Amino acid sequence: MKRRTAVLGSAAAASLLAGVGAALWRGGTSTQPSPAIGSADIWTLEFEAVPAATSPVRLVRGKPLLVNFWATWCVPCVTEMPLLDRFAREPATAGWRVIALAVDQRDAVRRFLLERGLQLPVALAGAAGIDLSRSLGNRLGALPFTCVFNSAGTASGQHLGALDEARLESWVLAVK
Repeated sequence: MKRRTAVLGSAAAASLLAGVGAALWRGGTSTQPSPAIGSADIWTLEFEAVPAATSPVRLVRGKPLLVNFWATWCVPCVTEMPLLDRFAREPATAGWRVIALAVDQRDAVRRFLLERGLQLPVALAGAAGIDLSRSLGNRLGALPFTCVFNSAGTASGQHLGALDEARLESWVLAVK
């Protein structure tokens, strides 16, 4: 009886993982904007900077922009943070603006940044960040999610899941 329960439980877990994987594969790996991108005018929004800055972060058109939605409890988000931090500071990407919007609590984000010595611009989006990411094409509302905008302010690409060097390089070459 225990063996049968274990087999059925394993089969159920495998089915669940396969379903989540298929959903991510179908809808989450596109670098092309979905029809939903642009429905939120991200350029008019302001976010609370972390660590506590004197003024909120306001996004300004005129340079390519990478917006990353993340959280301290999200393992793929934590994995990609050093890559995003380097990207934000590299001379080759000096024309880019980068902002990491935390779907998290201020104290957790502040502690995370201090422990890891990260310097990229980070702001709090809170739970509303998931809705904002959905309006930008994140149909699943999952993290991490990244959206890029060209210097004219048009959404130019998106990615659900952890970023890698190759994807960042392709955006640098394609988005002006």
